[in-house]
Amino acid sequence: MKIADVFNQAQEEYQPGIFNLLNKISGDGAQRNVTGKTGAGQLEFFQDGDDLPGGRRYRTYTTLINYNNYGKFIDVAKNAIEDRDFDSELSEMRDLSIGASYSQDKSGMQLFNGGFATTVTVNGYRMSWYGDGEPLFSTIHSSTVPGASTQSNASSTGIPLSAANLETGYVALLEQQTDDGLALALMGKPTLVLPPALQKEGLETTQSELNPETATNAINVFKNGTAVDMAMSIHLSGATGIGGSNTAWFLVTPGRHRLNHEVRQEPRLESEVNIKNKVATFTVDARWANSVTDWRRTYGSRGGNAAYAS
Repeated sequence: MKIADVFNQAQEEYQPGIFNLLNKISGDGAQRNVTGKTGAGQLEFFQDGDDLPGGRRYRTYTTLINYNNYGKFIDVAKNAIEDRDFDSELSEMRDLSIGASYSQDKSGMQLFNGGFATTVTVNGYRMSWYGDGEPLFSTIHSSTVPGASTQSNASSTGIPLSAANLETGYVALLEQQTDDGLALALMGKPTLVLPPALQKEGLETTQSELNPETATNAINVFKNGTAVDMAMSIHLSGATGIGGSNTAWFLVTPGRHRLNHEVRQEPRLESEVNIKNKVATFTVDARWANSVTDWRRTYGSRGGNAAYAS
């Protein structure tokens, strides 16, 4: 029971923050398939006495989501547990428990770090990408609807973060369409998602009373989170060993996008003593998936003014 208490206390010390950005889904089974459909389309004019205009719905791409195992163990001599102060000896267990929550945060942010490619394993975590075969942030998202044009939710020129470019991304987010060409309802306030290197620019852009890039009295339409919120994550940093980018920035509409952290098994702590050497082994394991079941209501730019087409 004391080991379980350590785990529970650690969960109170560090709760995953990833659900402020990603949708939390409770998984079931070993994997799941997600397929959507278009609507019936807009109404059309018809003359008195004519048949109603017919509509047709189309299935969207199917996304296969696999739940992955994550875990770690640590060995502690049984006598050390019995002879020493409990809290000081098992601080390692608390750290391991906190690590389970930390890993969920880090893994979820890899949807952004890996979002300009289709590589499945990103910085040690496995992603389940949308079934259209394109990166999450792509300039050529295709459609299942015959004759439909491709769509983009990424900057083809890698525009850097600025007040003017935030407006460009915001408008691009507003103008996204369904597979059959209907306008989307934004249905919520977008969040600007940034690495630490862009935090200053992000705060200036979203919180300045006036436009931070001009000397005139032009108002800042993004001030005080009126139009856009902001979130920063260390897991997006381009620092050595983190695997992110110091120039990439993103827009998402929380609660309306389809970027998911799917928990099949919550972190679980177990222990067992080896009868031969009296070494106690403690394990923490969990199962989850980071998935994209649609690219809409997201936008990304790699920054750096580098051309991008994918």
